Amino acid sequence: MALTSAGADSTRIYDELLVTTAEAIQPGIVENSINAHPVASIFLGNIGAALNSAIGNTGAPEAAGAKSMTGESIRVNVKLGKNESVGWLASGYSQISMDTSDTARGTRANYKLAAGSVVIDGSTLRKNSGAAQVTSILNHKQNDTTSSLVDMVAEAMLTSSSAPNSVTSLATMISANDSIQGLSGATFANWNSRGVSAKGTAAASISFTSGSFAAQGVADMRIAFMNAEEGSIKPNVILTTDTIYRYYEGSLTPQVRFEDLRTGDLSFSALRFKNAPIFHDPFCASGTMFFLNTEYLEMVVHTAANWSQEEEKTSINQDGVVIPLLWMGNLVCSNRSLQGTLIDAA
Repeated sequence: MALTSAGADSTRIYDELLVTTAEAIQPGIVENSINAHPVASIFLGNIGAALNSAIGNTGAPEAAGAKSMTGESIRVNVKLGKNESVGWLASGYSQISMDTSDTARGTRANYKLAAGSVVIDGSTLRKNSGAAQVTSILNHKQNDTTSSLVDMVAEAMLTSSSAPNSVTSLATMISANDSIQGLSGATFANWNSRGVSAKGTAAASISFTSGSFAAQGVADMRIAFMNAEEGSIKPNVILTTDTIYRYYEGSLTPQVRFEDLRTGDLSFSALRFKNAPIFHDPFCASGTMFFLNTEYLEMVVHTAANWSQEEEKTSINQDGVVIPLLWMGNLVCSNRSLQGTLIDAA
């Protein structure tokens, strides 16, 4: 059925083309943009799918992307201690403790909203059409807006001094003696990362500082990794800078220079440390290495704003069209003691 309205006949075809074309090419642009940054791909794309074993028979990711939710904020349930009712019995007639264990807490994290826009004026659109079209101006503008939005989210995840209304950064999340998601590490000992301090160190004294990576980096990597593991639960991915990655690669002998085959199947090359693949990201702060367990650390996005391309908005007094692009989510954690950070003090 044809849609007509006063004053819209001459521009309706452009609106229709914009909508259908934008919807068709946007998913591919989003995937390419996300996988251009290791930190974004770990939490939003193909690396995350590989880490969570969401790989099909063809080697392609089946469930790449962040966890989607709705609601006013993000709820995360955390366990902050052990059940104190457990204990040894002197005999079968001994009393079983009825201690009312209270180890669970429900935490909240706010959604963070990011947006961009694809803006095209009618004159350019008309010139960039038909036989005169060399390349799609719409495709170019979508690539530019989407990649810039992904870059902004990725950089915020790795920048501790990011804007106050941006997503929680890894450096902020993986720390000690502070408050995250409404819970205080000073109050709950298990709500702290352990850094390179001995397990059981008081929250106020936990250190994440290493010496020079050239002098003791690998030794401190062992400590940070072990401090972020409990039994068979251990970091499943390591993220660091280009410089540290090159140093680590150079420190390995050919006999132990292993590459991760699962991520390699998805065109990602990664060295490994204790079976955890190591990735380097240019946004990672100088001298920093993160030991991450993505089973307990994830990006949650709002279902209605997951790189969502909205309908185009036409101006009533301009020959132009604007297509808004929205993303809303945040980084959340359910166990900070299973996440680690190593910071080079040199």
